[in-house]
Order: sequence, then structure tokens, then C-alpha cells
Amino acid sequence: MSENSQNTYGGQALIEGVMIRGKKTAVMSVRSPEGEIIRKEIKFSRFYKPKFLKVPVIRGILNLIDSLVVGTKALNYSAIVAEGKNGDDDKSNSGFNLAILIMISLSIAIGLFFVTPALISQLFEKIGFNKIMISITEGILRLIFVLAYIFLIGLSKDIKRVFQYHGAEHMAVWAHEDGNQLNKESLFNYTKEHPRCGTSFILIVVMVSIVIFMFFPRENLILFIFSRILLVPVIAGISYELLKFGSKSKFKIFKTLLNGPGILIQKITTRNPDDDQIEVAIDSMKYAIQLNEG
Repeated sequence: MSENSQNTYGGQALIEGVMIRGKKTAVMSVRSPEGEIIRKEIKFSRFYKPKFLKVPVIRGILNLIDSLVVGTKALNYSAIVAEGKNGDDDKSNSGFNLAILIMISLSIAIGLFFVTPALISQLFEKIGFNKIMISITEGILRLIFVLAYIFLIGLSKDIKRVFQYHGAEHMAVWAHEDGNQLNKESLFNYTKEHPRCGTSFILIVVMVSIVIFMFFPRENLILFIFSRILLVPVIAGISYELLKFGSKSKFKIFKTLLNGPGILIQKITTRNPDDDQIEVAIDSMKYAIQLNEG
């Protein structure tokens, strides 16, 4: 998600914790009900192939798959620790259980955010919309579905705390990126929004999908639905490249176009963290630096 001259770090908010990911490994810090901060290293998945990380589009697809695997492992572990249980006894992160969980989650996400908006957009053909207008309508519907989902889950007290940890994670990455001290005073000088956040990625996916799907036929219903499913990895790979380009570009117009909308959405997906949450984010970042640069 964010980058400095020495290493690249990204992150993810967890249940009562923060995961930080470097070039070599990912780590997480979670606060137990007793107030103790529990650390754990999470190895990259077999999909993380360094030799392919310089291949455009492909690296985005592989990074997405690996992030799903590592992120799901971290989320499962954080839920167990947050409940006061022994995370080392977790059985949900076994290969089979993890694969089933990810497949179910992906199926629901693709069905809700890709297939459903596409089917609804078909109705607009009957009122005279042309192909371009229908594709744009499909993208707008997809965006509405995403925003509605984020808003609804944000009503939960537990998710609000996750959003606070999301903000803390961004602030820790910002501080390290700027070469500043990892302490509470330093982190509170930074915003809770970050341009390389997954929220920005989601917005770019929506924009790219409008263009990509415009070139595929809508007449055959089966081909129409399958195109929405099979092209998800390609769209993700292209979106990853655009996110990287927007983050590194020296031209303000590209940064604004590619990262600006995501920053606005992060007003919803991040909340101002408290001191304890900042402490967890700092601990996770320090542990990540220790294992990735030590």
C-alpha cells in the first residue's frame, strides 16, 4: 500500500489488530481481552512468486490471490485472539478450510458486485439505452452496491472498531514512509487516508470494468454472465497497475483521477483511532520492519 526507499509496506485492519505486509513476510499484532498485544508472522502463500512480480497485470492477479489468502488467515487468527482463545489452536486456517472459505467469499462478492449489477443493467436496454450507456449504468450500479455494502456494515459497532484500526494502519505506514519515529505523537500528525489503500483499488476496479465490459457482447445471457466472472482477474490486474501508476506518478492530474475517488471513500472505511489502537499499529509496523529489514 505504501512505499519508501528501503522497503514496501501494505496493511490490513483486523479484529482488534493490524496486519503489516513487507517484501519478505507479513506480520500481525492483535490486542487480547487482557490488554496484551499478541504478535504473529504470517508467511506468504504459494501464489506469491517473486519472479513474476515484474510482469505487468500478472503481478496484480498473483498479489490479489496472495492477499486474499494471507488476509483471511490473519483475520481468522485475530478473531480467535480477540475472543480470548489460543490462536495456535486455530483449525480454520488449514489448507482445505481456508480454500473453502475464500471460494465462498469470492463467489458471494462476484455474484453481488459483478453479476447482479450486470443483470440489472440489462433492463435499461428496453428503455432505449445504447451499449455505452448500459455499460456506464452497470458501472454506476456496481459502485452503488459497493458503497451501500460499506455503509451497512459500518453500522456495526465491531466494524466501526475495524475501521478505526484501518485508520491506525494507514497512519503507521505514513509515518514509516516519511522516515519519522513510530510513536503516538508522530502518527497523529498523519491522515487516516492513504492513496494505496484497498478502497482506492476497489474504485479503480469499478472504473476499469466499465471500459472492459463495453467490448463484450450482451446478447447471449450465458456468455454475458461468464464474461463478468472470468474477467474479474484481468480487471484486477489492470487496476493494480493503474493504482501503482497513480501512486508513483509525478503528475497531479493522474494522482487526482486515480487516487482521489478512493481517498473520498476512505472517509467511510476509516475512522480516527484511539491511543490503544495506534499502539497496536505501531507494534505491528515495528515487527514488520524487524522481520523484513533485520
